[in-house]
Amino acid sequence: MFAEIIDKDERGIGVRVVDNNDVEHTVAVGFDGEVQGHSQDGYPDDPAKRSMIDEVEPINQARRFAKYWVHAKRGYDTLSLNEDPARIAATALVVAGLDEEAFEEHFVDLYVQLVSHGEDTARPPAVIRPVSLPEGAMDTNVTYRTDVYLGIDDDALAALAAAVTDPNAVAFLMDVRSGDVPADRSIASVLGGLAERSDALDESLLDRPADSWIEAVSGIHVHWDDATGQYHTEWGEQPAIDRDPDARIDVMPYDVGTLETFHAQLVRVLCCQVRDVFLGMGIAPPDAFRLQGHGIHEYTTWYEHYDFYERYHDPDATIDTWYEDRTPDDAYERVGPVGVDGVSP
Repeated sequence: MFAEIIDKDERGIGVRVVDNNDVEHTVAVGFDGEVQGHSQDGYPDDPAKRSMIDEVEPINQARRFAKYWVHAKRGYDTLSLNEDPARIAATALVVAGLDEEAFEEHFVDLYVQLVSHGEDTARPPAVIRPVSLPEGAMDTNVTYRTDVYLGIDDDALAALAAAVTDPNAVAFLMDVRSGDVPADRSIASVLGGLAERSDALDESLLDRPADSWIEAVSGIHVHWDDATGQYHTEWGEQPAIDRDPDARIDVMPYDVGTLETFHAQLVRVLCCQVRDVFLGMGIAPPDAFRLQGHGIHEYTTWYEHYDFYERYHDPDATIDTWYEDRTPDDAYERVGPVGVDGVSP
């Protein structure tokens, strides 16, 4: 993938994108992230005439990459939920640093919901589900989602975004995603370990109170598909916060084990979600986020059913490409906090 900003007017920014098939696109991205126009010279203009995935997904990748490029290089808030890898990566680090009491406070309902499925989805009679399954949803076809709202500002987010792509921090981040965190698990110990390895993260950030890193967590959303393949969502309670969450954790029922192992799994799921966002733009995830497993449900479905992507959701699959040769050298560099544009194209 290649991108360059070619124009700017009162409505938004024009981006030229060359996709992984060497097809050129021109994408007009509004300052709010809405794609206002998209032309390209390699696929049918009529969507009905495009092949199911091979000609549809490159167009989607070009749009995602254009929106990301405007955000990363000009600072505009063009990315919505599950489109900003920095916010998801920051959430993974914060969740990894929660001590046992704080983790239980925020995620025990999600844990109990998964425990209620039990082995072979036979619900243990002593476990009462926090959320009853809606009509039409079954134990075997549901996904549970919980939104996380971080309590950090844009400066902190920019610092974390730079730190998680620092080559010096890769080994430490791989330990964190595997659940190998300091014995005195805390935000300070996890982020302090990252700060020791990356100059991008100022240790003064660690002076924040431990309970300020997560502002709120939503209730449990139940997502399922019916017999016709139509997807539905029953939304859980949302906090009174007038913005998108920083991440939406997406988990399918599995043999969850202890609260401690569930803690490690949530961090891994978030890291897989970071991976999915980059792959969905046609570029490689940073080294620390090249792992296999379930991340974002929609991407898992694509990996499972379409040859366009490899089986990144499958821990046992052999992966032949992470698209390193298709990733710009400055793909992970960001201008800083949103709203600091003022830079001519």
